[in-house]
Amino acid sequence: CIVFLIDLIKKNKKNNHSIEDENIDDPGTTRQSSSCELKGNITVALPECEKSPQSNSNIATYSGLSLADLGTLDTGPCRPVLSAYIKTKFGKQYRSFQSEWYTNYEWLEYSIKCNAAFCFVCRMFGTSKVEDIWTKTGCNNWQKFIVKIGKHQNSDVHKTNLTKMVAYTTSKQSGSIMAKLSDAHHNQIAENRAYMAQLIEIVLYLGKQGVALRGHSETSDSLNQGNFKELCNVFSKCVPNFKNYYDIKINHTSWKVQEEIIQISADYAREKIIKEIINTGIFAIMVDEARSYKQEQLSICVRYVIGLDIVERFLEFVDVSSGQDANHIVAAIFKCFEKLKINMSTLYIVAQSYDGASVMRGCLGGVQAKIKEHYPCALYTHCMAHRLNLVVVDMCKGIKIARSVFNILESVYVHFSRPSNSSELVKIQLQLGLKKGNILRVCDTRWICRYKNCESMLNNYSAILNFLNNEVEVQADKDVVEAIGILNQIQKCQFLVVIIILKEVLSIINILSTSLQSKTATLGKARNVINGVIQSFTCLRSDDEFSKLWSTVLELSKKYNIELKVHHIGSKRIRAQPIHLREFHLETTTGAEQDDQINATDSVEVYWRRSVYFPIIDTIINNLKFRFSDESLEMASSIDCFMEMDYEKSQYFINHYKVVMNINLNLLKAEMLVIKNCLPSNYNHDVTKDICKESTFPNVYKMLQVALTIPVSSATCERSFSSMRRLKNWLRASMEQQRFTDLSILNIERDIVNKITSSEILEKYSTT
Repeated sequence: CIVFLIDLIKKNKKNNHSIEDENIDDPGTTRQSSSCELKGNITVALPECEKSPQSNSNIATYSGLSLADLGTLDTGPCRPVLSAYIKTKFGKQYRSFQSEWYTNYEWLEYSIKCNAAFCFVCRMFGTSKVEDIWTKTGCNNWQKFIVKIGKHQNSDVHKTNLTKMVAYTTSKQSGSIMAKLSDAHHNQIAENRAYMAQLIEIVLYLGKQGVALRGHSETSDSLNQGNFKELCNVFSKCVPNFKNYYDIKINHTSWKVQEEIIQISADYAREKIIKEIINTGIFAIMVDEARSYKQEQLSICVRYVIGLDIVERFLEFVDVSSGQDANHIVAAIFKCFEKLKINMSTLYIVAQSYDGASVMRGCLGGVQAKIKEHYPCALYTHCMAHRLNLVVVDMCKGIKIARSVFNILESVYVHFSRPSNSSELVKIQLQLGLKKGNILRVCDTRWICRYKNCESMLNNYSAILNFLNNEVEVQADKDVVEAIGILNQIQKCQFLVVIIILKEVLSIINILSTSLQSKTATLGKARNVINGVIQSFTCLRSDDEFSKLWSTVLELSKKYNIELKVHHIGSKRIRAQPIHLREFHLETTTGAEQDDQINATDSVEVYWRRSVYFPIIDTIINNLKFRFSDESLEMASSIDCFMEMDYEKSQYFINHYKVVMNINLNLLKAEMLVIKNCLPSNYNHDVTKDICKESTFPNVYKMLQVALTIPVSSATCERSFSSMRRLKNWLRASMEQQRFTDLSILNIERDIVNKITSSEILEKYSTT
């Protein structure tokens, strides 16, 4: 057997050290047996090679045959450990591959088929500079193998390939350098965006709250760097990543960055409003002007519908200090539309609402007339809230005793506006178990102040009396003279009676005022509320209703020891009826008629009912009927009939807008008839809106949109002035107009701003 094995080895050497063809596995196949069968039925035990598919690029060739038993990048070097390797004769000695070499050379691999050693790293990562003996043919000179392998290991080419191998292995475990750089880049971008998003949130917060962003001194050693940077300092204490970016020199907190973020945010809100207007196609404008420090600001607001839901929005403040006549105001309105890129050729103004100033309501040269030159169907509505306020003002001016009461309330306000008096009043209120409250200033332009004044005076009457009595007793300073006068006036019978009557009357007026100022108020609803208020005052003008009030007067007079008496005329000169009124039927009583009605035998209750209660009620009823006449509410009546689907009685409204809205009258009439038959017996206008669908009733749907678009008041403009005075006061007078109007829309339209995400603002900021 030994002789036969030696002959076999010699034969293999002559055949380029290859095993016969029948003993060579097919290229590309995986070794299935752990032994290799040789001729002569002699078997040499071989270990099972690792099973792995070989790619064509990783298969070396030797003597024209594929080396399928070498390793790949996925499997690593093939390093079989055999009990005996094929020996080759060198001179007189037989030498073979030694498995111990694996330990010293981790990159070494051995091919059983070729009986040769290869360098795995050079074979995988080598170039043409590498010797073929280590990559293609294999090294089988076992006699000088140690010398050759040592020389190869120390070569620069091998070291380079080994470095490539290490880099490949490392990148496979933790990613490549490019991947790491890419991940680091993405992480850097994410951190930058997170930092900028936090800055945007700070700006939006300050804008919504209506407070100043910048400070007088924003240096690092300043005690107050302004709200924006102080909030950034708070963030840097709580958010570590924010601090890392905020502490560097370029931290994007300059006033230019703030300006850009504010403008982008405001533009986002305006774009949403404009998009909603364009989708509707029609809208109404509401305009009013007021003074802000040393500038005259024009507030431009719009009203439109989304579906059948009413929306009122603020658009912009325009500086009209250079002129407040009709031409300047109209030019400012259209310039605003042009600036906001509102294409007025595709939109239509169906209504307009202003106050009662002649420059606004003038039928020839007023703003409403000039708007109608461009949009003939733009119905003008005199702000009903302003009209109602004029009713109260006229009542106070026309009835002397009512005017006297409000003058006393103004004196009380001035007296307690002093800090010492106000603090002492608060202490007395706490001692008496009263709710803390002060008398408000009487103002003709604040629509609710008169009712609040009367209510506050009655609620704090006992505390005010105690304070004034204490002040008179102490005689501390010169203000005691004023206290004596106020105390004398508020303890009179006429003050107590009149203020109770005024509180009752103004509480009803306040209900109407609140209703007219609502953003969802419509002409139809406003007319119903006005008629209801007039009817309520008509019902109050009765002896029984006054008797209920008189019981309250008796209770308070007994509690505060106020004597109820009649101011008899006595020696007072009897007033005569004016000559120019003798041939007229008067709707309200004059002083002469009041003197005729008052008799010495009348009781105290009858006296005050005739001299105060009835005149106040009559004046308010007459003023309400005058300010809200049927002629001025003709459109409101027609719209109300339309909401009830009465085609005949709503002709005024239909004919006014049929051309603009392209209405088919025959179809409209049929649709209204169907809807009317669908309405239940007890229904309101909301039920009509629920039934009317655009796809089923297109003509009625269009007219409903117009009816809901017509404004009742310009209260939205008045509300914008409240924000204006907070945003642009004397401390912020140098603010630019664009920044001022941008901050105004962030503060006023909070419902839109609350839906803005920092990512949306950041996307626009990154592209500008």
